[in-house]
Amino acid sequence: MHFTNHPKLTASKTLKDFEELLTDDIFFRPHHSHIINLKYIKRYIKGDGGQIEMQNGHIVIVSRRKKEEFLRLIGHS
Repeated sequence: MHFTNHPKLTASKTLKDFEELLTDDIFFRPHHSHIINLKYIKRYIKGDGGQIEMQNGHIVIVSRRKKEEFLRLIGHS
């Protein structure tokens, strides 16, 4: 896990465990290997599924099957 004001943290729970705990109006799982906080998106880069650039510079892939759901969440058509 990456935080804005703390060092990186390693956890023994699965992303599915965290996904069930986090609210889906703030957090989104764009790919099987990431859960992101929607408040920290810098920009969306169009593509097959696309990519999300986070404010900290990390690039996160959006899976093709999650693209439409993600675009609805951020208000793009």
